[in-house]
Amino acid sequence: MIPRILLLAVITALPALVLGSVNYTCLPTQNCWPTSSEWQTFNRSIGGKLRVTHPRAEPCYDDVSSTACKDVATGYLASKSRASQYGAMEYLNFEVCGSDQCLLNSLDPLTGIHGTCSLGRLSAYYVEAHYADDVSKTLAFVQQHQIRLSIKNTGHDSFGRSVTANSLALWTYNMKDLGYHKAFTPSGCKTHYQDIGEIGAGISAEEAYTFFETLGFHVTIGAIGSVGIAGGFGQGGGHGPLGPSYGLMVDQAVEFEVITADGQLRLINECNDPDLFWAMRGGGGGTYAVLTRYKFQLHPAVPINVYSFEAGIFGASLIHDFTKSMVHRQVVTALAKNQTTWSNNHVAGYNFIYPDRIISLQILPSNDTEILKSLTADWNNFLSSHPGLRSAQKAYLTFDKFSDYIAFTRRPSIANNGIVGVGLAEAGRLMPRELFSTEAGIENLVDAFLQGMQISSTLGTGLGSGTGQIYATGPSNHIDNTKTGVNPAWRGSLWEIVFGGVWLKTDAQEKRDSIQHAAGEAIKPMKDLTPGGGCYMNEGDWMEQDWQQTFFGDNYAQLLEVKRKYDPTGLFNCWKCVGFNGEDDPFYSCYGQSQNSPIPSEPLRVPELVQQIEL
Repeated sequence: MIPRILLLAVITALPALVLGSVNYTCLPTQNCWPTSSEWQTFNRSIGGKLRVTHPRAEPCYDDVSSTACKDVATGYLASKSRASQYGAMEYLNFEVCGSDQCLLNSLDPLTGIHGTCSLGRLSAYYVEAHYADDVSKTLAFVQQHQIRLSIKNTGHDSFGRSVTANSLALWTYNMKDLGYHKAFTPSGCKTHYQDIGEIGAGISAEEAYTFFETLGFHVTIGAIGSVGIAGGFGQGGGHGPLGPSYGLMVDQAVEFEVITADGQLRLINECNDPDLFWAMRGGGGGTYAVLTRYKFQLHPAVPINVYSFEAGIFGASLIHDFTKSMVHRQVVTALAKNQTTWSNNHVAGYNFIYPDRIISLQILPSNDTEILKSLTADWNNFLSSHPGLRSAQKAYLTFDKFSDYIAFTRRPSIANNGIVGVGLAEAGRLMPRELFSTEAGIENLVDAFLQGMQISSTLGTGLGSGTGQIYATGPSNHIDNTKTGVNPAWRGSLWEIVFGGVWLKTDAQEKRDSIQHAAGEAIKPMKDLTPGGGCYMNEGDWMEQDWQQTFFGDNYAQLLEVKRKYDPTGLFNCWKCVGFNGEDDPFYSCYGQSQNSPIPSEPLRVPELVQQIEL
């Protein structure tokens, strides 16, 4: 491995533009880096929106007894709190670069604080964008100085694509516009739409459903309210409880306002720049342009009907091989046998198969509360009478408001699925419909799933190891006819299976690596069962080697063509996104997947600039 100091010296000795074919390689140690005067001029041009990054836990490294530190500790595991500031990611992996970090102990934040608070891979400076003009001027500045750009919305990205060490970060969280169009015609088009929602880039799922609920509409959001739905969610796919009824978030899109690499503001849709619109409807965020506004189809609000079941598993402590556990096998088999009928009737599902318990939610938006009861009657009878299950909660529920349904899912037994403020490792796979059509297919599917549980349990040492997540929240009834650039594997799938685990600050690097390795190994039986298949690009394994096929499917070549057309110099680049520079790009050294030693962010505390920024 090349020492960090030597690597910096080698890179510094090279002109920024001749490092292979990669642009935007200027480091703070190079002459190309802006002077203090140039930073100040840029800051004035954007109305003083340049900011100095302060890691979330910094107050605790300064004074653990301070009020500021106690406030940080109180909200350390709170998703909304972490999303509301640039200096925190949802997952700790992506605040760390090698040994450089500024973390707290997730389970006991006020203990074990020692060492130096470092930026890790957080940018030293970021632009708090409020308007499209802020974006355009930021793009011009980084291109002028050949600085790497990173784009962050709420920081939920499980690949760390919204943060890059030694980049200038563009933070879109504060672009908070909300609007409603009773009638809408996209620019340059003749198609007329009714009931179109409009949001700024920084609007969260909770902000969206709260606003549009008052107008009598549903939004196709996911399960976590703090996610920015116009970012990686709304540009990478976007599945959730309304997916089987209405499709993915990208299926709802009718027009985007974007800033392309040339600084041009464009309204893109099926008539204006249709290739770019296609790519940004599923081809991933942070890749083709900066999205500033998102217009999408709303749906009339109807009651949300839920069948909820939770149960412990008798004798779970005696189960040492999940492939031989009859309770686990029978539960997952019964779930699979019901899935085709449920999906055909727009029922969404969230199912968590733990080593010692199960949680199952079947969800149907409908004015008729009896439909879900009829569709799940056999499932209810099976679970209720199974001798291996100890029922803890069972109910049919109807929520007149979507917000009430969301409040129900925040109870601890379910909300643990959305835990933040920890290190996250996960890997997923989309399971095609044909597996559910025969007894043999279901048997193979269940075998693969239980093998995954066993691998996760055996290799994994973190919280969540051994647990399989089964989501039936995709566009099972919505064929897009090539209107979106999303992975085609979504259209023919009924399940998304995810395995994972979490690590804490107190875990050694060896344990963190083993948890990540376990997630990747656990999903392999599902991959073996689905050759040429794929997974949701936002819930995959960031170490995936066959990433082009797995995350983008057969769309990759066309997505790359669009990328090169609108971003010919590679201004927008992120980890295993379309046009990815490769693991040896020094700006991805923090991932630890190359021979390069990690190069964390330089603090860049230029006194006169900091004084101007923080006045």
